[in-house]
Amino acid sequence: MPRVLLIGQDKGGSGKSLIVRAAAECLPAARLVEIETSSRLVELDDRRDFFPVRADRREIDRTGGQAARAEFDGPLNVIAAAQGPLIVDVGANTAASLLPLIAASATRFARRNVVFALLVVVTAEPGALANAPVLLNLGRRFAAAQFVVENQVENPVDAKVLKALGKDVVLSRLEKLSLDERANELLQKGGLSFIGNDLDRAEDALAQRYGFSEAGRVIADLTHFRVSAMEAVAPAARWLEG
Repeated sequence: MPRVLLIGQDKGGSGKSLIVRAAAECLPAARLVEIETSSRLVELDDRRDFFPVRADRREIDRTGGQAARAEFDGPLNVIAAAQGPLIVDVGANTAASLLPLIAASATRFARRNVVFALLVVVTAEPGALANAPVLLNLGRRFAAAQFVVENQVENPVDAKVLKALGKDVVLSRLEKLSLDERANELLQKGGLSFIGNDLDRAEDALAQRYGFSEAGRVIADLTHFRVSAMEAVAPAARWLEG
């Protein structure tokens, strides 16, 4: 039974791509679908299918989503053909248009034994907070499970606000972490897979470039960051694994 984890937040800057990368690290067997205006998961290229979204947001809203329907043919076809676990990175300004299409085809997906879960990333930013219940309500029409990751990149989210998202939502959090400047540069370039696969091998080069002590801080920061991100997404990853 193919399981599909949709990861979305229509407000940009929420850390959604980081959560997608963390899910991919938790479950190396999963393939990925990236629906974005431009490709970001380049380090996962051998595992993912990228589908650019070209429809303008104002046109999507004006036409009730019709302008975007053809944009989603490719990813919907890949989802329908899934043979194993699949992670779908739903780009900013996209989830509110994509989720109703999945809901409308829920019976057809069920005939193919495709089961969905939805993960929404939430931050303390007002736009992200307002968007979360909208997406979760859309997901309740078809999703077998729903998850929320509270990304404390700015500040913690009010516990009452999180509780109000629903008793059926599994909550987890990514605590705010301070990274060494060099560590953040490497994170942006290589992503979490670099930390998991190549960081130890890069230690000598890092020490030569930055010095032994700072290289140690970089390695410690990145390793801790990767573990924290994977722990935040672990409940959804366990569901995806089945």
